[in-house]
Parts: sequence; C-alpha cells; structure tokens
Amino acid sequence: MNFTQSFQNMMDSVIAFLPRALAFIAILVVGWFISKWIGRLVGKLLNRVGLDRVGERSGLRRFTGKFELSDLLGKVVYYMLLLFTLQLAFGAFGNNPVSTLLNQLVGWLPLLFVALVIVVVAFAVANAVFKLVDGTLENASYGRTVARICQVAIIFFGAVAAFGQVGIATTVTTPIMWTVLSIVAGVTIVGVGGGLIAPMRERWERMLSSAETEASRMKDDMQSPRTHDATASMSTTYSSERYGAEANTQVQEPMPPTGAPAAPTMGEPGATGRGGPSDPSTR
Repeated sequence: MNFTQSFQNMMDSVIAFLPRALAFIAILVVGWFISKWIGRLVGKLLNRVGLDRVGERSGLRRFTGKFELSDLLGKVVYYMLLLFTLQLAFGAFGNNPVSTLLNQLVGWLPLLFVALVIVVVAFAVANAVFKLVDGTLENASYGRTVARICQVAIIFFGAVAAFGQVGIATTVTTPIMWTVLSIVAGVTIVGVGGGLIAPMRERWERMLSSAETEASRMKDDMQSPRTHDATASMSTTYSSERYGAEANTQVQEPMPPTGAPAAPTMGEPGATGRGGPSDPSTR
C-alpha cells in the first residue's frame, strides 16, 4: 500500500512537472531567437546612425578591440534580452533561487545601461576637450601636457560616476576621489599659507612671462601669413600696372604718308632694275 501510494505521488509530480518543463524549453528557444534577431538589428541601426564614427572620435575604439562599438552594444542588448528570457523561463517553475537571482540581475540592468552611457559621454567629452585645448595651445610647449591632463581628469570623474551608478567598488573609487581632491586642497593650503608664497610668486611670474612670450609668438605666427598675402597682392598689382604702362609706351612703326607716291616696280618706266628702259645695256 505504501509503495503504491509513493509511486502514485511520483507520477503526479512528473505529470505536474512536464508542462512546466515544456513551457521552460519553449520560452527559452523562442526568447533566444528573438534576442539574437533584436541584437543584430540594434547593431545594424547603430552602425547606420554613425555610432562607430563617434566611437573613433571619442577614443573608445582602441578599448573595444576587434569589435566595432555598434556590434558591441548589439551584443549587450542580446545578452540583456537573454537574461529577460531566462527570467521568464525559470519563472515557469514558480519561486526558486535561480529565479530570485535573475530578478535581482534584471533589476540591475538599467543601472548598467546608464553607466555605459556615462562612460561613452565622458570619453566623447574628454576627447573633444583634448582636441580643443591641444589646438588652442598648439604653438605652446606645454599645450599637449595641459590637454592630456584635462582629458585624463574628465575620464577619471566619468569612471567614478559610472562605478557609483552601478554600485561597484564604491568603497574603493569614492575614497580615491576624495583622496585626490584632498591632496590638491592640502597642497594648495600648505603652499599658500605655509611659507611658500614667495617661491610660488616667483614661479607664477615666470609662468606668466613665459605665457606672454608664447602669446606674442603665436600672435606673430598668426599675423605673418596675412602680411605675406598682403605683400604678394601688392607685388602682383604693381607688376600688372608696370606691364600695362610698358605696353602703352611701346614705340610703334611709322606708317607711310597717305599722299606719297608708291615706289616703281621692276619693268615700269622710271624703275632702275636690270633690263629697264633706263638701263644703258638695253639701248
């Protein structure tokens, strides 16, 4: 009797499990196909709107390796949809530890998306600031260094904001950020109020004089092409005027008078050629 009851309970459990297993497999297969198709579609759309060019300009291309930025984001969309699929598939079995873990992971995905957007924007802004500062201070000896410092600072704060958004390593990144800011503030306070005013003043004076020299040199470099163009234009105008004056003052060949008789030709009376009437040999 106990064996029969146990076997009946086992069969009831198997019969109750089969629909859930079939639903799990069906949701997993259909969700996998849909996730793969949507991921490819998103990658192609991002490529058409020019996201790969933005990645190259912002400097993210060297961090993505052999993948384009559009393909990488398409893969991210694919895996996000696959997580949703797994959540729905394991939900067919009711409450279980795997379903609970997937629910927490899916709830964390929007934070990951915002963090990725912050990283992309930070890299784009950092690269734009680097090009702007480097182009502005192109003729200065310290221009590239200042531009690189600005770029690294923007990327650092963007990374700290991204890690804080997803809640990863906040116990590490936040103290590092505050340590850097504290070091800058401490050096400033000690340098200004700790007896280093005179050396700082001398250094500032040297830096200001160097900046004035660089600015005057840059101004001269900017004005020299204009002066060269003006000189070339004046030289061209002077040459054209001189050429016109010489052409107008050329001596023209004198034309014969209108009423003067034409010179006699050979064979006509009065001609002095050989065989003419006035030739003594013909007489």
